[in-house]
Amino acid sequence: MADATTPPRQQVTYFAISILSSRTFWFNAANFLVAALSLTEVTTIIPQRFMSLQAMIVALINLWLRLSTVRPAAFIAPGTAAPTVVDRIGPPPPAKMGD
Repeated sequence: MADATTPPRQQVTYFAISILSSRTFWFNAANFLVAALSLTEVTTIIPQRFMSLQAMIVALINLWLRLSTVRPAAFIAPGTAAPTVVDRIGPPPPAKMGD
């Protein structure tokens, strides 16, 4: 809750794409499938000794996807865009320093 001295947050409008058009969504869905098929209760596709390597690769690809993604995703029909209002992210306010 903002007090009387806090200015209101600035907001900007972005156009969200369909989550079904999101590279991050499909990469994580495929990774989930590979991890699920690697459980010992299921036929093993990736041997257990490679699971930590697979987790590191997934983390690096997720970082790359996050850095290369500039638009939000929403549960909308593929091929459409929906306006989405989000808080503007800017530099932090200057520190309050005194003598």
